[in-house]
Amino acid sequence: MAQCPICQQAFFCGAGQHPVQPCWCSRLPPLANASLAASALCYCPACLERLLQEQATAARQAAPE
Repeated sequence: MAQCPICQQAFFCGAGQHPVQPCWCSRLPPLANASLAASALCYCPACLERLLQEQATAARQAAPE
């Protein structure tokens, strides 16, 4: 079990548990924000989805028009 550093929820990570089946998060894009990516081993599915959505929104807003 892992614990999300944002919401403190316990969840099943899966990394290293099954060599032929990667963790659920391997299907998602990596976090581009190095400080967020390095601040924790794992985020829960809800928090990681929210962080990825915030990352995508920030990238759209920063893109030149």
